[in-house]
Amino acid sequence: MRTSPTPLPTAPVPLAPASVVPAQAVPSAPASAVLAPTPTAPASPTAKAPSPADSHGALLAALRKKVFTGRVAELRLLRELLLSDRRGCFVVWLHGMGGVGKTALLRRFADEAEAHGRTARSVDMRGTDPTPDAFLAALEAQGPLEAAHVLLVDSAESLGPLEQWLRDEFLPRMPAHVLLVIGGRRPPSAEWRTDAQWWHALRSVELDGMDDTEAAQLLRNRDVAEAAVPRLVRAAHGLPLALALFADARERAAGSEEPYEGGELGDSPDLVRELLRLLLRENPSPERSDALHVLALARVTTEELVRHALEIPAAQARTLCAWLSGQSFVHSTADGLVPHELVREALLADLRWRGLETYERLFRRLHAHLAERLAERGGGRWAFGAGLAYLSRTNRIAREAADWQGADRLHLRTARPDDLDEVLAAVGREHGDAAVRLARQWWEQQPTAFSVAEYGRRGIVGTLIAPCLEAGAAALPDDPVARAALEHAAGRSPLRRSERLLLARWSTGGAVAAGYALTTLWATTPGLAMSWTYTAPGQRGLSTLLELYGQQRTTPVDGPDGERTAPYVQDWRSATFDRWAAALRTRLLADDPAALPSPAAATATPPMPWPEFAEAVKHAYRSALDPRQLAESALLGTRLVAPGADAAALRTTLTETVAQLRTLPGQRQLADVLEITYLSGPRSQQAAASRAALSFSTYRRRLSAALTRAAELLRERELYGSVPR
Repeated sequence: MRTSPTPLPTAPVPLAPASVVPAQAVPSAPASAVLAPTPTAPASPTAKAPSPADSHGALLAALRKKVFTGRVAELRLLRELLLSDRRGCFVVWLHGMGGVGKTALLRRFADEAEAHGRTARSVDMRGTDPTPDAFLAALEAQGPLEAAHVLLVDSAESLGPLEQWLRDEFLPRMPAHVLLVIGGRRPPSAEWRTDAQWWHALRSVELDGMDDTEAAQLLRNRDVAEAAVPRLVRAAHGLPLALALFADARERAAGSEEPYEGGELGDSPDLVRELLRLLLRENPSPERSDALHVLALARVTTEELVRHALEIPAAQARTLCAWLSGQSFVHSTADGLVPHELVREALLADLRWRGLETYERLFRRLHAHLAERLAERGGGRWAFGAGLAYLSRTNRIAREAADWQGADRLHLRTARPDDLDEVLAAVGREHGDAAVRLARQWWEQQPTAFSVAEYGRRGIVGTLIAPCLEAGAAALPDDPVARAALEHAAGRSPLRRSERLLLARWSTGGAVAAGYALTTLWATTPGLAMSWTYTAPGQRGLSTLLELYGQQRTTPVDGPDGERTAPYVQDWRSATFDRWAAALRTRLLADDPAALPSPAAATATPPMPWPEFAEAVKHAYRSALDPRQLAESALLGTRLVAPGADAAALRTTLTETVAQLRTLPGQRQLADVLEITYLSGPRSQQAAASRAALSFSTYRRRLSAALTRAAELLRERELYGSVPR
């Protein structure tokens, strides 16, 4: 049974309307190690005397002041409220993920209050029972409660039901001169935010990570060598806890046989375990550990992904996602749950140490599910494409090729008319004025070929211009790269009706955004037969990704501005998207992907140009009943037959192709014409036309079409070994 608290003294100073700071979040301010002193207000006669200058407490306060870094805006807000005689705000709620520096800020503010003659009292809920009696006892153990000017409550996520007591009973009876500062992993509950009486009395301030300048200063305060500072700053992703652990790891490893250089969490299992212990504050169950690992692997985590990756019922996936969303290092977005980047890296390292078998199983399930959802061409294609491409970052080659920081916050969409100026400006910066003029022509022809990547408030940070080409298309822009792509397709295996070539002509903003867009388009472009991806000389990261994805270089092409490069080509008739994705999974999990076959094993250059190949097919059918002539066929040097095969083997292939043609919709008559003319006995074309019950002119047209179609089938068999669609 909860007992009523001891009555508190009446407030000596009446509340006044808020006039010190706005209700909005605290604005950012330049980094600084320590705030400059501010003139102090007269001390209360009941204020606690400061600690002796030679006490341990005074020494620790001096050390905290020396090493404290940043939080300029937050300290300014707290000081203004502390020194104001007429303040409407008397509760400040500081919240942020574990390790972001809430406790350090509360301690620094306690020192600040004491320096200004204000008495501070503090309660850490990690060591205090969440009951009114325990809370009051913790305060009164530090001295008379009526003497306090500042009350500091740390670990507010452990308040539980005590949060309501603080709001409804404790605070209304506190003297008006008392300022309450609460630090917790979560923001104040909805009851605070929706009650009008707290709109001006409460300030909710979210603590973000440190910027690079502040993080570097913190490391220097820990005497970290200057050469190591940039690497550790980048690895910590702005989290003070990580910076402190990195600095401590270097200090403990100094002089050892294996000094810790920092920068890769995988280098220190002990550091990762300590980091996760401090961030989680619990030993998660096996199911929760698995959910955390899905969170680490996936770009964004949804109930659907958790359900498929862990193969569990929907209700269990919903429960696990609810638990994940309650973690301080997890941010809820419109797409799903996203962890802090450092926590993602720590969880991935932890997953690998738990066993590669578990890691590979989760990776394969996630990759396969996203590839399947993307290939369905349903809603959310950009999100599924980005999610599939994001999994590439687990591979060493992909990590080194591109900057993946913040990649989970990239959102893709088709460009809108009001994006055009910004898109063209980006193209101009990276590809030149000639590219801008040509890109504008493509916009007039195919505006849907333009896609953009957005990053929060920064807006558009990447673009891809990828028009679709069809055989015989007229009125295309005068683009030499487009002409070369169509000529390449015609010389290799001509595009059939309804087949399309995707020309990724220009990309801006880095390899990751381009990789997201390309993955999406490869899976969702209707009738995609071939893709050409053009990379500028400076886009080495994108080139590396394309090579990892199995795209193959072709003959160099000159652009409109004289720029010469070799585009990457993929013939999607050799392997459907799902087959390509399955092969890519194996490559991404391999220690040395370069040693494995490419996801698509088709050769970049066929052994025989298409016109010569088509002519060779005609001669082969005409010679099908003459073994001596057939033995001289150029087709015996292709992959249509085994090495060293004779004319009989080639005749079998020709016969199988006619049978194959007969099974295709609307092609039976063409197969009959080939059978009658070349395979069922020697006869003149007039006799063949009569047997086929066709006029001679119609027969000639059918024969020409049949030979062309047979050549196409044989070409597909040569290149891909596949049954045509």
